[in-house]
Amino acid sequence: MVGSNQVERIALDIGFHACGVSRVERLGALEGIYSNWLGNGYHGSMSYMERNFELRLDPSNLVSGAKSVISVLLSYNTGDLSINIKPPRIARYAARADYHFLMKRMLWEMLNQLRECYGKVNGRAFVDSAPVFEREWAVRAGLGWIGKNSMLINRELGSYIFIGELIVDIEIEPNARMERNRCGTCTRCMDACPNKAIIVPGVIDARKCISYLTIERNEPIATGEVANLDGWCFGCDICQEVCPWNRKAKKVDGLAQGTKTFEGISAMQLANLSKVEFTNQFGNTPLSRAGYEKIKRTVELITGGKP
Repeated sequence: MVGSNQVERIALDIGFHACGVSRVERLGALEGIYSNWLGNGYHGSMSYMERNFELRLDPSNLVSGAKSVISVLLSYNTGDLSINIKPPRIARYAARADYHFLMKRMLWEMLNQLRECYGKVNGRAFVDSAPVFEREWAVRAGLGWIGKNSMLINRELGSYIFIGELIVDIEIEPNARMERNRCGTCTRCMDACPNKAIIVPGVIDARKCISYLTIERNEPIATGEVANLDGWCFGCDICQEVCPWNRKAKKVDGLAQGTKTFEGISAMQLANLSKVEFTNQFGNTPLSRAGYEKIKRTVELITGGKP
């Protein structure tokens, strides 16, 4: 059996900020919870979340002979709040080059190093790219707990973190124990959400969530919904900004996160960008997921057409 400390050392040397390992098993305990969440319609128009139900529960369906799930964290908490001071505001994670590509490269490098050390290793890298319960696997790997805002919270890094996985067919010593939930009686995230999207601790009604409204929802945002956006044009960080664990979290230098592409741009500049200009400036960032038309309309709505 491969030692988890060896795997963690490889991950940290590559540039990840935390790493943990758990055994592959079917996540039967989540079956009813996830079914109820879908049944209540809390996923809104994200129909893709209804598909591949069994794949989500059992990673052995994703990688033949899978034995271990390696979970990694990459923090994007640089301590810089300037992009969220005034509308149009965007979530911190979207201010730089798309994290999917960066983390995928790092995970493939990690897999190659595992092969160099341990011979033939079959595995796949995942970063929001397949039906994987990423937060649950991170919890099982001892990397944190699920907060009342449903985010993974790491004791040192807080919740401004990206999660990735390598699912491999070699047996790796799992982390000794999971982190206990340290939210206690705190309800700051629930109290701060302007749309009360956190129904009960750990359960989000996406239909009320600003991130969903500005990114994922298929239907255009109506003029009457502008107040629900609270000045955000892409994503939302409110439930994370008020979390005490983020105030004490370790800051990173941000060098691995790429050059900022959003900081300093005004609402007027953003609203007046042509589609080509938008693509040139934001095409390699998460903003491209919402697309030019949706971003432009959202900015116009939250500024009353007068950016």
